[in-house]
Amino acid sequence: MESKGLESLTRRNRAVKGAVCSAIWGLCVAGLGSASFAANPLTTDFYSADAAALVHDDSLFIFAGHDEQGPQGNNNKSFIMNDWHVLVTDDMEHYHDYGAVLSVKTFKWANASAFAGHCEYRNGKFYWYVAVHHGTIKENGSEGFAIGVAVADHPSGPWKDAIGQALITDNTPNDVKLNIDPAIFYDGDDIWMYWGSWNAGRRVKLKENMIELASTPEDIKIKDFFEAPWMHYFRGNYYFSYASGYPSTTNYSMSPSLNGPWTQKGVINDKMDNSETNHQAIFKYLGHWYFMYHGANSPGGWTYRRSVNIDYLYYDRDGNIQKIKHTNGVDPVNNALIEDGGYRLTVSHSNLALEDRDGIVVQQTADEQNDAQLWVLARGDSARYYTLQNFKTKKYYCPSKTLLDTVSTKSTPCEIRIENASVQKGYFLFADYDSDYLADVLNVSKDVGMPLITWVRTGTDNQKIKLVKAELPKVEPPTDSIPNDSIPADSGVGDKTGLELSRVGTMPARFAVYDGAARVIRLDHETRWTLLDVNGVVMDFGFGSDIRVKTLRPGMYFVRISRATAKVIVK
Repeated sequence: MESKGLESLTRRNRAVKGAVCSAIWGLCVAGLGSASFAANPLTTDFYSADAAALVHDDSLFIFAGHDEQGPQGNNNKSFIMNDWHVLVTDDMEHYHDYGAVLSVKTFKWANASAFAGHCEYRNGKFYWYVAVHHGTIKENGSEGFAIGVAVADHPSGPWKDAIGQALITDNTPNDVKLNIDPAIFYDGDDIWMYWGSWNAGRRVKLKENMIELASTPEDIKIKDFFEAPWMHYFRGNYYFSYASGYPSTTNYSMSPSLNGPWTQKGVINDKMDNSETNHQAIFKYLGHWYFMYHGANSPGGWTYRRSVNIDYLYYDRDGNIQKIKHTNGVDPVNNALIEDGGYRLTVSHSNLALEDRDGIVVQQTADEQNDAQLWVLARGDSARYYTLQNFKTKKYYCPSKTLLDTVSTKSTPCEIRIENASVQKGYFLFADYDSDYLADVLNVSKDVGMPLITWVRTGTDNQKIKLVKAELPKVEPPTDSIPNDSIPADSGVGDKTGLELSRVGTMPARFAVYDGAARVIRLDHETRWTLLDVNGVVMDFGFGSDIRVKTLRPGMYFVRISRATAKVIVK
């Protein structure tokens, strides 16, 4: 799950070559690990495997096992794994390795084998569930694996044993012969841990403290399961992915309920070249769904010397996962919030500009003199949500959540989610972020006049929108200039207070209130209005009863209705 609750780690964990400093955490580490660049595998500094992902605020943390086996040969046919590394990125291009921050030695009751793990954030702490050989508990026919829990205040550590003993052992009722590959999933009500291997998988509820079992382990009931369980949720369905067979493929099953029944959907990641295992993590980060896995694609790599890779994951309109395409790496992204202001928008595949034409957003030949191609972006009520208002028509970009419906503009604001699709090629404009629906030029057309439609995210360039800063032209008021004697000298007001104004004819003395909490000027009736700064420059105008001022800097402004003017202090 996407965790929340700490101040953004992005600025603290910005990946740099050879150094990471964090004033907030009081952490400054020089020369720790190194930064690698967007490519598969993620790093060649060490052999890595069985990686799990944790999105925390604006940072992606990767918890990876460490293969230490030697070159391929008859005497080297076993996994040698003694510790785990943590890597961090905030742009999918630079990865900083905190180093081997957790090892088998952290657990005094364990004696070997730092196998796959999964970290989750909860209750202000990070909990890392890992599989290791138990030093004393081993049933006949098993390998003696157990699952322990480490805890830390930050993914970089220091980590300590959270319990002082194993959470799952061969003595746990209804365990499996190979207690490995733990994976945590929170469904909004319960916290579940999945694990297993040798064609036997289990799940169990955890208590809110994350270190005690709240139920008896139960069978996951997936027929072709071998190992490497991973659960995620998307568009009304639960997705259970796992390694199947040996040598393994990655398969998945779907269900509308966490309790099944499960529909087997087949292979999404084929058998890996020169690597018998397949171990995946599926996660959403900055508007993209990703598939993380290991292969043997580092120099000297093979079954026991693996390396972690990341590629895109896509769904079709019915929510089925598309086959994973192995690439050289994903595109770098910029996760900084977008600044308020004027922009011209062009579609990456055609370089045509987005224009509001008769209430429909279409691509047109770029024309910097055409104000219908100029858009005003303003921050919404929550991070990464924005409004886009056309400068000429004053209507807002309002995409439908219905697939294949055209993107229209409306007179009332609509918040949309905007995420960077590619540093080079621009942004995704989401109609429905949770469902992966966004703006799309139908059939990747380059024809002038082709409208935007709502479609599923495919990652193609006709879904990537470039936002280029543009200066907003000054606009003359739709009414006469403000007469100086119409502005009261002492009419500044605060939150929830009536605005004073000069009266003309029978105009009421109090026609509006300023709602400081919502940063909205509320008029007492729908009417044409103009908002001006202290120099008489028009900041906005329109028709309605609410004037949104979220994008304005604190200071003095004037609201004009007909020939009546009021002064408001925006705080």
